[in-house]
Amino acid sequence: MIKHEKEITLIEVQLSKQNSEKLIVTFDANVVRYFSVMNVRGSSSANGRIHVGHIKSIEISTNPKGKHALVIITKFDAKFSNDEVDDEALDKVKELVAEVQRAMQSTAL
Repeated sequence: MIKHEKEITLIEVQLSKQNSEKLIVTFDANVVRYFSVMNVRGSSSANGRIHVGHIKSIEISTNPKGKHALVIITKFDAKFSNDEVDDEALDKVKELVAEVQRAMQSTAL
């Protein structure tokens, strides 16, 4: 029997060209992955990937100075990410957030 999988959409975006970490975030089907030019991540998590089943929330926050950040909170109340987002990358990051939220709704773990 052949099981038909849903179509997988890969989204890939470099969050900030200004930040020395040069962080690239990808999402494919059910996993958010982080790739950095740095050996050790400077954010709150050294882990480079997270499954949508572990995500409590994902959003883009904007501080009073108008700077954007991608914020991912796990179901274990750990902040996985709080990474700055350039204005030029904002639309692609919004697309990534929407796809992750859609996957979160269809994933029951």
